[in-house]
Amino acid sequence: MPDDETRARMVSPLAAVESSSRGQEEDAVATWWTTADLRRIDWKIALATPEPERLFDGVALADLAIEIKPGKSFDRNATLTAPADGALPVMTGSALAGRPITRWMIETPTSSVAVAGDLLVAAVGERANATVEENRSIIDSGVYRVRLAEPHMAEVAAAFLNGQAGYGLRKILLSGVIPRVSLKDLGLIRIPESVLRGDAWGGPLEPLAEWLERLLWNK
Repeated sequence: MPDDETRARMVSPLAAVESSSRGQEEDAVATWWTTADLRRIDWKIALATPEPERLFDGVALADLAIEIKPGKSFDRNATLTAPADGALPVMTGSALAGRPITRWMIETPTSSVAVAGDLLVAAVGERANATVEENRSIIDSGVYRVRLAEPHMAEVAAAFLNGQAGYGLRKILLSGVIPRVSLKDLGLIRIPESVLRGDAWGGPLEPLAEWLERLLWNK
């Protein structure tokens, strides 16, 4: 345990971390009515919120990207269960969710490959579990690869998709018994201009665990 002096010094910085990790919260509206032009928006969007116009604020992810592509299914019998020379890690939806990588593959001409700086987003589930790839990898069919025109925006986009607003937008666009967002609908998710400018995020764009490690152990 840190000594008393160190713990006392950490009180204010830790309080700042806790405060900045909270997003703006709104009470859900139990009942509401509105009118909507169904030539402009789908039923599922019109029924999702009394202010559907808010869903059209900002820049669509598709407009920020050079391309958005799905990964590919692969023969699991051809994978390795441990790292090996020349083999690339296989990024699956579970890996994006923070579980350990359990498969590696030798790249082939038909492999779907992500490179450092690509934004990876889960195709299945309510959460995007978006992450910025740090190394070259092979991506599974449960993962979308988003290559942005401005690579430095990848971390901003990941932070938004993983946040409360991005979570809400994704949830509206989900379909199927097993919730899934289509490639087209993923591209329709709009990122507010304020987020793209960096106005709406006060903390560093890094995992909370790494932020706390640096804060607690950096003299």
